[in-house]
Amino acid sequence: MVSSLESPLVAESIAETNYEPWLFQTMLTELSEGELGIGFIYSLLERLAARHGLRDVVVVLSHESFGTQSFRLGGRAVSSAMAARLGDSAGVHCEPDVVPAHEADAVRTACQLALSLHLARFSAGHDPLTNISNRRSFDSALRVAAARSARYGWSFTLVMLDLNDFKAVNDRAGHAFGDYLLRQFGFALRRSVRNGDTVARLGGDEFAVILSNAEGVEASGFVDRLRMQLKAADDLVEFTTGVATSPRDSTDPTELFRIADERLYEKKGAGHS
Repeated sequence: MVSSLESPLVAESIAETNYEPWLFQTMLTELSEGELGIGFIYSLLERLAARHGLRDVVVVLSHESFGTQSFRLGGRAVSSAMAARLGDSAGVHCEPDVVPAHEADAVRTACQLALSLHLARFSAGHDPLTNISNRRSFDSALRVAAARSARYGWSFTLVMLDLNDFKAVNDRAGHAFGDYLLRQFGFALRRSVRNGDTVARLGGDEFAVILSNAEGVEASGFVDRLRMQLKAADDLVEFTTGVATSPRDSTDPTELFRIADERLYEKKGAGHS
């Protein structure tokens, strides 16, 4: 994970904004309590509004991964008419327009930094094709879940998933179509789990889900929901699953992974999903 305190972007931003003591202190406070991110942007807009008695503030930021993004005071929505009026140029727009230009620019720089760090952390923990967690995030989540299960007896279920005959699909229809299926499968996975569950792509056509507070029987319900999501999207993707539950099977993350993986390939060999 990118450390905000160690990032050269932070040092550069602090250097650029040190003529605004309130902004400098706000950044230091945020860093001492956590990491710069989206929440920092909204708190910064609130501080700016309070300092100048503003009725409304919108900061427009640009990033290569999504183009232009706007953040409004209080988390309020930016209407299409307002977005058209503000345009695509990065900047801070205030009502009334009483904020000095150098202070508004300092706020924009700090917000841009927070957004860049947020996206860097997201990219480090997510698969770029499917936008679900990657192997690194999954391994961390599995270790945490296993440690809690060992300490408190909390149950969870690990479900491994492998697409059937995916290599043949790639060879027959091309990698572009294969990537499309992987994205759709990742999307269907996200829609099939509850808040608090973890969905990850481990690599290739291998996926995994950690079902929190689940003793094993919940896995069949999850698989049913996943099949319904795929059917509703007309994505006839066949897959095979392997399941392991903690603490019943083990509380060791490596052993749980081995058990679920072994059960998956046993079912593949038997021709069952």
